Parts: sequence; structure tokens; C-alpha cells
Amino acid sequence: MIQFFDVGKRFGDRVALADVNFKIPRGQFVFLRGPSGAGKTTLLKLIYRAESPSEGQILVNGRNVGSIPKRKVPFLRRTIGVVFQEFSLIERRTVSDNVTYLPRILGERRPERRRLAAEALAKVGLDHLQDAFPAELSGGEQQRVAIARALISRPQILIADEPTGNLDPELSRDIISLFFEINRQGTTVILATHNPSLRRRGRDRILKLESGRLVEDRIMDPISAEDIPVALGPPDPVATR
Repeated sequence: MIQFFDVGKRFGDRVALADVNFKIPRGQFVFLRGPSGAGKTTLLKLIYRAESPSEGQILVNGRNVGSIPKRKVPFLRRTIGVVFQEFSLIERRTVSDNVTYLPRILGERRPERRRLAAEALAKVGLDHLQDAFPAELSGGEQQRVAIARALISRPQILIADEPTGNLDPELSRDIISLFFEINRQGTTVILATHNPSLRRRGRDRILKLESGRLVEDRIMDPISAEDIPVALGPPDPVATR
């Protein structure tokens, strides 16, 4: 589903990523770990084409995202939901309006937007708050709204960049459990965090970056809860489009 082949990214003279190789199959849950400045956000931006690689290739569903024309990038992003650390909700808009920002841009009529909002909010346990405003919600509820907004297009891939960074430990556990449930329903989840203490499950994948390089690729053993190393070499080559 997602493949990186010798990917590098530079910003001027600064190297943000170097020689990154990995393959993420459909339906996997991946923790992308590393300290601040390790390159986690840059790597995520490359997946949904907010940035383009300086070297190498990135395939998402078999398509070389670096070669997609700008006019077609929105079609790529319809298959990818993104959740950020900041909730970025519009204070003067209701929860329903915040969640249906994309359908509104695409011209969906209000009854259909309400239906989509109810469906997405039900997935995060907030369908009863469609008509509330962000200021009336707790931090955890606001993050759930942001997750519902990312789920509105039924994405195949859900990317979360430090989604618990503004939440206390208890709310963080709730949000991680929600991501686990979304993953159980078949969505591929990539969650970036610098917090190594977040709850993990057996068979979840851990990719770790340091100074822009992939230094660990591990899967949690479901029985012993110990890490199983995964080869860091390039994935098998596949045909590009």
C-alpha cells in the first residue's frame, strides 16, 4: 500500500530524510517514533504529497506520488485522512460543519452533509454533538471531531501527526484506543509520536527515525511483547505508474 524506495528530502542544505526504505501493507498499524526534529512530519507529508521527495520514489496504492500532477493531488488525498496535533476547528462553525468541510467544498447538499457528519461522528462516539460548537467541547472531544473530519471521505489510510500531544495521559489513552478501533475496521493507520510510553498492541509495527534516518523497523510480538526486528533493506521493486 505504501512503499518508500531510497527516499531522501532536503530543505536547502539541511537533510530532513536520507535513504529511507520501508513497505507498509494494507491494514497495518504503524507507530512512527523518534525525537522532535527526527523527520517524522516530513515523512508523513511526503505520503500525502504536501512535500515531494528530493531523491527516491514513494508509491501509494501503486502510484508514484512524486510524479502526480498538482491538479490530481486532491484525488490522492481523498484516500488519505490526516489528523494533526492542533485540532484546527473553526470556532464559529458547528461540529457538523467542521466535519463536513471537504464535502461542502465538493458541492454536497446540506442533507447529504448532515448524513455524512452523523456517520463520521458515530465512529468517534460524538454523533449526539453535531450541533455543538468547539468551545463547548473538551480537548479530547475536539480531537475526536478532528478525527471524524479525517474519516469523512472513508479513507484507506489514516495519518496522525502527534495526535495526543495536547492531551493528558488519560485522554491520550482514549484517543489511541479510538485509532486501534479504526484500524480494526480495516483502515491502515500511521501514527507519529515522540512519546514511547503510548499504549501498543501485539503485532503493531514500530518505525523509528533518528536524524532523518530509519534506524529501527520492529513488530511487537503478541506473546512475549518483545520487539521482532524487520530488515531495513529496500523493499522488493515493483512496477510504477
